[in-house]
Amino acid sequence: MNMDHQHHQRSASHDQHRVLDLDAEVFGDHLAAVLDLTGVPAARSVVDLGAGTGAGSRLLRQRYPDAAVTCVDNDPQMLELLRGQGFTVVEADLDDGFPALAGPLIAADAAAEAPVDLVWASSSLHHVAHPARLLSGVRRALAQGGVLAVVELAGLPRFLSHTRGALLEQRCHAAAEAEGWNHHPDWTRVIEAAGFDVTMSEVTAVAPVTPAAREYAQQWFARFSDLAALTADDRDALEELLERFSDIELEPRATRTVWVATPD
Repeated sequence: MNMDHQHHQRSASHDQHRVLDLDAEVFGDHLAAVLDLTGVPAARSVVDLGAGTGAGSRLLRQRYPDAAVTCVDNDPQMLELLRGQGFTVVEADLDDGFPALAGPLIAADAAAEAPVDLVWASSSLHHVAHPARLLSGVRRALAQGGVLAVVELAGLPRFLSHTRGALLEQRCHAAAEAEGWNHHPDWTRVIEAAGFDVTMSEVTAVAPVTPAAREYAQQWFARFSDLAALTADDRDALEELLERFSDIELEPRATRTVWVATPD
């Protein structure tokens, strides 16, 4: 899922790979519920666009154990990670459109030559400069009855429930939004214009407080400390929060928006 795929670059000390994998671990059941919305009970071929570390790809492989899961990314480091997990990988820039796929799947203009049952784009479409071009290619590549699933975070994950912390978290989210974190449009009209019927829905989940959830929350608050729009008082409050993070009461929750599209 490339939540796949977080949307801002931070210092090397904030391990991007770890954040992506933690999201999949903490909200794995949430992502499974998102997959339920696709209505794809079985698949022969699945393509993960912008696969990143493979967090979403692993979920897809688990859900469709008999499918060929092809991971598309343009980051050599990510491609190496994906190969190490046993995935077929395609190095491609999605700005150039839907790529040619290796092996028996050749994503040409004729869908009959490239029957893809599910194309999964989790937190990746908003990175694409020409989404209409990519989506048109997806439509041509889908098998009869194939499905495109576009997934975005409806908002940044939330972790704090007590009043003081929740207000601080809210201000951090506002500052992150001002800097363009998690920015994406409502994809409905763009997807429809590419020749799809679209259903949009939201899935919200509250995750249990596990060591992974605590680490994931701590990673996010460490990232918030880099926000330029925060006041000095909020920076001090964040520093205090991080110093006593092991004792903070958490309620991890996230909402994802899902566009399920089928060729019209």
